[in-house]
Amino acid sequence: MFKSIVVAVDGSDHAAKAAELAIDLAKRYDAKLYALSVYRHYSQLESSHSMVRTRDVPESPDATLSALAREAADWVVEKGRDSGLGGVEPVVRRGPAARTIVEFAKEKGVDAVILGSRGLGDITGMLLGSVSHKVNSLAGCTCITVK
Repeated sequence: MFKSIVVAVDGSDHAAKAAELAIDLAKRYDAKLYALSVYRHYSQLESSHSMVRTRDVPESPDATLSALAREAADWVVEKGRDSGLGGVEPVVRRGPAARTIVEFAKEKGVDAVILGSRGLGDITGMLLGSVSHKVNSLAGCTCITVK
């Protein structure tokens, strides 16, 4: 049924539950699993913190966000390995979360996208619609939203 699956993770509790389900399904169907973590480009104009420069910031905000996204994806790889699933591929992309997830799913031709119903998003999720709702509406494959 499933030959390849993408699980979108951001470090939230719902994403962790989505990862558990994705790992279980990938094991059950012997499917390729992609652990996708998307971060948004940091704009200096979006943060009042950009007005204050400290000596303790070793990297650019984009590099820090990318590293955090990598940690979320690598966590899925580790969980997969611990449960006996080999071959989980961690992927980090920058961009708008919903669109980036849908584009990645299309690019890889996956059979399913699994993601949490709530993530670490900000107030724009409430105003413009959640990432999970957008992915469910736009993706051309099966979507599973986990609570």
